[in-house]
Amino acid sequence: MNSRRWLGCDKDNKGSNKKQLITCWKCGRVGHFKKDCRVGKHNKEAGPNKQQGQNLVQSYNSVVNYVSLISEECYVQDDDIAWWVDSGATNHLCKYLRWFKGFQPIEDGSVIKMGNVATEPIKGLSKIKLVFTSGKCLCLDNVLYVPGIRKNLLSGIMLNNCGYKHVLESEKFILSRHGTFVGFGYLCNGMFKLNLDVSFSNESVCMTSTSSSSNLNKSELWHARLRHVHYKRLKEMSKLSMIPTFEMNNEKCKTCMLTKITRLPFTDVKRESKVLELIHSDLCDFHATPSIENKKYIVTFIDDASRFCCVYILCSKNEALDKFKIYKTEVELQRNELIKSLRTDKGGEYYDPSYFQSMGIIHQTTAPYTPQQNGVSERKK
Repeated sequence: MNSRRWLGCDKDNKGSNKKQLITCWKCGRVGHFKKDCRVGKHNKEAGPNKQQGQNLVQSYNSVVNYVSLISEECYVQDDDIAWWVDSGATNHLCKYLRWFKGFQPIEDGSVIKMGNVATEPIKGLSKIKLVFTSGKCLCLDNVLYVPGIRKNLLSGIMLNNCGYKHVLESEKFILSRHGTFVGFGYLCNGMFKLNLDVSFSNESVCMTSTSSSSNLNKSELWHARLRHVHYKRLKEMSKLSMIPTFEMNNEKCKTCMLTKITRLPFTDVKRESKVLELIHSDLCDFHATPSIENKKYIVTFIDDASRFCCVYILCSKNEALDKFKIYKTEVELQRNELIKSLRTDKGGEYYDPSYFQSMGIIHQTTAPYTPQQNGVSERKK
């Protein structure tokens, strides 16, 4: 008998240990199965006629039975064009009559009830077309016209019933249908706001996969929107329903033509064979760091044939011509040759036509914004 009792105790202990390892799939607590969970049982016992929450919409008419679940935040003032996604609303709601097409008035006293217990009358219903920035059109049926509501609401339940799939991830609302992307929204003040094309109203031409009358369907615009992608890629994307279908324009993109133009290579410059035939010169500064003697500039004189370079330090740019005179006297005596030409940019520090004419030196100046014409001196900087 004792052995059986001890065996029974062991079995009870093993059973209790197993229950401690079990997690309920319904409430997430440890120690019982889902079938034994008591969470939510009192709601079932209450019956279907008992109200379960405050954010319920009442219909005071038996003929028109509109039911919507609207949060209190949707009663706050908002802009005219914005549309917001409400996963609890069971109907699409719009506050402006100009959005509707084929409006059907309702005059039977139907109202909706907001989360703050306020009620607003339903004035009618009709269809509305929303155009996303992707170019796709979202057609909404049986949208209720409620002038008193402050936000245009898109019902998540109605979208599911119409075959649309919406995914919430990374603060984005992504809407698709049958695997084809339709549009998206972004999180704003605790709700998801649709990214709609503000240039379109309900009376405007709706961009669909077969429409080509809208200006946004032009191939040039989509070519520019997609960073000047090749037109073959546009056709492939159109076949995959990623962008609207439109006729390809035969005109070439001017921007693409300009960006693909390449400058012709510069021809090789003939190098002088004798020294002092051509002297390259240029002036540069110390980048706001003067020397010990407070000198801020240097001027270079480079012989084209030998590439021999002489550098002089200046206090100001006005000393450039004086340093050239010193350089000219020195090299001409040393080499027993005369300087024939001096090539510089159009800086005013070398401007003295009377001096160059008296010495018989040809002063060559480069064109503006073409440092390559005096590349020998520019590369010495």
